[in-house]
Amino acid sequence: MDDLKDLIAKKTDIDRRKERLLGKLESAKSTLSQIDARLKELGIDPDQIEEELDKLIAKREAIIEELTANLNSAEDSLNRIETRVQSLKQ
Repeated sequence: MDDLKDLIAKKTDIDRRKERLLGKLESAKSTLSQIDARLKELGIDPDQIEEELDKLIAKREAIIEELTANLNSAEDSLNRIETRVQSLKQ
């Protein structure tokens, strides 16, 4: 008789764990749906997220390169001006 009680207890435990996992699955699905909706609002296709990330990374790198070039150009200009100012002082 104890074997039957143990089996019933085990089944009950499994059912409880299953229900808890189903709840977590539903919560995850809901969260995913919210994320998908937000991405769509931003004009991003959730099914193409990797491609979108690659585009954003490439755009970021291009902007950084442009800023670096602009800063280097500004620094060169400042160096020339400082050199001219130094030559005027002599």
